[in-house]
Amino acid sequence: MTDDPIRVVAGSPTDEETAAIAALFSGLLLERDVSMLALPADPAGSNWDRTRRPLRQPWPTNRGWRDR
Repeated sequence: MTDDPIRVVAGSPTDEETAAIAALFSGLLLERDVSMLALPADPAGSNWDRTRRPLRQPWPTNRGWRDR
């Protein structure tokens, strides 16, 4: 048994072609492993964001400017 991760069963690829296939499979395996990781949770936000949000409301347009 050899230590080569890829075994050629037909043809005679060059070293560059073998390296390209190895890089492709390596990338696919890495992509598969990364896709199985849990996504990070959304950040809670800063103190500024938590205190600012309740204050922002649309201006009431159905009343006059002195009625507010």
